Amino acid sequence: MDFYGNNGSHESIHDFEDRIELDIDEIELIPHGGRSSDGIFPFFALTDQHDAFAIGIGWSGRWCAKLRHAAGALQVEVGLPQVGFVLRPQESVRLPSVLLARAPGASADQARRVVRSHLTHHVRPKAPDGKSPLFTSHGTMYRFHVTRIANEQGEIEALERAAAMGIEAYWVDACWYGNLPDWAKEVGNWYARRSDFPRGLRPISDRAHELGMKFIFWMEPERVRPDTEWARTYPDLLLHYPNDDKRHPWYRGDMLLNLGDPRAVDLAFETVSSLITEFNTDIYRQDFSGYPLDAWYAADAPDRVGITEIRHIEGLYALWDRIRAAHPGILIDNCAGGGRRIDLETLRRATVLTRSDIVDVDDEGGKAGDKVNIVNQIQCWGLGQWLADHAGLNNAFDAYATRSALCTGFMAYRDLPENEQDPEYADLIATLAELKRLRPFMDEERIGLIAPDLDKEALAAFQHHRHSDASGIIVALRGPEANADSVTLHPEYIDVGGTYQVTKWNDYRQLPATRISGAALKELAMTIAQRRSSVLVEYHRVSG
Repeated sequence: MDFYGNNGSHESIHDFEDRIELDIDEIELIPHGGRSSDGIFPFFALTDQHDAFAIGIGWSGRWCAKLRHAAGALQVEVGLPQVGFVLRPQESVRLPSVLLARAPGASADQARRVVRSHLTHHVRPKAPDGKSPLFTSHGTMYRFHVTRIANEQGEIEALERAAAMGIEAYWVDACWYGNLPDWAKEVGNWYARRSDFPRGLRPISDRAHELGMKFIFWMEPERVRPDTEWARTYPDLLLHYPNDDKRHPWYRGDMLLNLGDPRAVDLAFETVSSLITEFNTDIYRQDFSGYPLDAWYAADAPDRVGITEIRHIEGLYALWDRIRAAHPGILIDNCAGGGRRIDLETLRRATVLTRSDIVDVDDEGGKAGDKVNIVNQIQCWGLGQWLADHAGLNNAFDAYATRSALCTGFMAYRDLPENEQDPEYADLIATLAELKRLRPFMDEERIGLIAPDLDKEALAAFQHHRHSDASGIIVALRGPEANADSVTLHPEYIDVGGTYQVTKWNDYRQLPATRISGAALKELAMTIAQRRSSVLVEYHRVSG
């Protein structure tokens, strides 16, 4: 059998990279540390000589998949890798859900497309119009990472500039709560830092809404630090990690809110829900930066191995379901350390605004360095095979950078241009207009044309095709290491006997619309004159 999967997120330049293993007899997949897409993505495809299958797993802790090809048949086992428990009278447990799609006689890519379409139309949260709920956004967490400064005035000034440029949502991340401006050590103090936000976040939310923007705020209820309000008040609701003194210094001292206890779910719900109401929030962003597995197993009785994890995951789903029921229209963003808890069940309840933290910044600057564009291409290629909705952090606004990260969501993660004299002002205006114009196509079928290569940032290309009106987009990227300035692409679903209206953009420079034959579009010759540049083609069949 042949295996077609993807890495998960692990704050690595290899996040969501294709993982392909050909002509194998078996493979076993297990994510790291207790989050479902940490290291391996819980969606994958298999092919043999006859069929293609795509599989999605719905379990937001540690799952296991064992895949075998024996006696001419594919065998798939999905479950939990380390369990051994007795059930008490009248007790039941939830176990992983599984999505299976079959594409007889087709390729792995065709099977993936079946799953992507199903997730898009029947699983993901939707906007009221049934389309993608994602948006363009801005926030200043990139600055807080370096300066540890965030306050009401600065946030309002930033959102006003963002609104003036046409950005659709304002995002207050992990910079607003507790007693000191140390985001990692204040989790468990879920009140606004009054020295910087004396009126809480409501004035920021109100100003965003006045300007027609949505408002996002961040929390991390599952991780609790010592000497915080939750640690002092609710010690019986917390799980501890064994051998804490041997853990990585960043995590040392962390405790885990035990969502397997209904009282902990009540605490999290009442706290989150009250803040959603107080801040008049449109999007609630839930992070989870820990590795819960050891704390779960340490809490298990010898005859109940695995039960703490199961109850925690059940509690997580109950928490999100209660939040959505109490706040109709709320959108939950599932961060989890940047894309580390993406699975079939979280996708039913939440979206993904930060697919990987490798494109974030730290005290020394951008973590991905000069590979940020090819890293975004790899992530959008890998995730795009499965998901219509996801987003990342964008720190450049030229056409090559933004098209390298093209998806339904966009976070402007740097200082915005101050005025029209700034050379990047026109780029950002063009970026925002293009993202809004192209967003509807991101829901449509995605076709990979040239896969990006992490080892050589050269050529990459992809297509989105809308079957309802035979329209679509084709994007070609020429990286800084590409020697060739031309390429012939072979887009799918083109009627060679038809006529198409085509609009071409060299970076953000629009050329006059032309009409070409379907045969010419099917064998599309593209020239990209400069390195680190891109071409966008928008097409629409007008006859045939």
